[in-house]
Amino acid sequence: MSVLKRAIIFIDELIPPEEKSNNPLLYKTAFLKATLMTLLAFIGSVVAFLYAYMDAVEGDFLVSVVDFAVGCVLLFGPLVARKRKNLESVALLSVFLLGVMFLIAVFDELPKDKASLIWLSVVPALSFLIKGRKALYWSAGYLIIHFLTVTLSGKLTMSSLIDAYLSYTLITVIFYFYAWMSERYREVWSNMAMTDSLTGILNRLAFETIALKEISKAVRTNTDLSIILFDIDNFKQINDRYGHVYGDFILRTVAEIVSRSLRTSDIFARWGGEEFVILLPNTNGLRAMNVAEKIKSRIQFHRFDNGLKVTASFGVANLKSCKDFDNLILKADEALYRAKEKGKNRVEACGLE
Repeated sequence: MSVLKRAIIFIDELIPPEEKSNNPLLYKTAFLKATLMTLLAFIGSVVAFLYAYMDAVEGDFLVSVVDFAVGCVLLFGPLVARKRKNLESVALLSVFLLGVMFLIAVFDELPKDKASLIWLSVVPALSFLIKGRKALYWSAGYLIIHFLTVTLSGKLTMSSLIDAYLSYTLITVIFYFYAWMSERYREVWSNMAMTDSLTGILNRLAFETIALKEISKAVRTNTDLSIILFDIDNFKQINDRYGHVYGDFILRTVAEIVSRSLRTSDIFARWGGEEFVILLPNTNGLRAMNVAEKIKSRIQFHRFDNGLKVTASFGVANLKSCKDFDNLILKADEALYRAKEKGKNRVEACGLE
């Protein structure tokens, strides 16, 4: 296996489970963030080791030990994060230790060498990368701690710190708005990636991502979970007679009818074409059948503006007889096929306990 391939696998394993997504755009965003944090950890470790060496040469052995320890944490942090599946906590610990190292520099290098003030701005930059807009509190808090440390030590006057603190403040403001824009864009990307553009409900990819987590939870806690797969009867004929624009209107209307019939905990998505899917957590097979019957009736008795009546056929399956997502969908699809064979506009179940 090539070095690049190993690096890609390593970065992939660093991404927290809750940030992994089947959507390529969201996955790439999480992957790039993990890659950047890993590179920064490596660069930070090199800087810390370099400071450790210089302090050792100058005879500051205690400071050298602290720098070396920080370098070790930064270097091995990604390995720990991969094992613990918690990249953010390890990253925050690394930023905290870097901050401590810079504070130690106040006593060790100031006032004869003011170069340590340059590194102040690393703290807000890394904090915003890890915590987003919430890092504003970290940034402000660290600046206050640094100011008190410098003031109490008597190393520098306030006039000597103005340039460094103005730079720190400017970088904090810039990164704050960058984090704000990133969060807004990520929210937009997430909504676009998860939403069906025609009906406004979840799309298939988003449904699969959520369903896998819900099924895993149901298996782990031994709770009920059911699925309903349904599609609109004779939809091709409707499109042929009334046109695709009106067909799209029907799809949106059906999606609205179903959405109003479900609990907030239920997951509703467009499966493809005129087919829809509903995941019902904490719901046994009998209850799922009742939900399907209710939705079927509401669709059947809805009157469109041209007097058209629309019906749908439903297939229901329960997790108890399936144990995994693929089998659950397969059972529901079998039940839906049976409903179509028996005349449509009906609810059928497969493998209910």
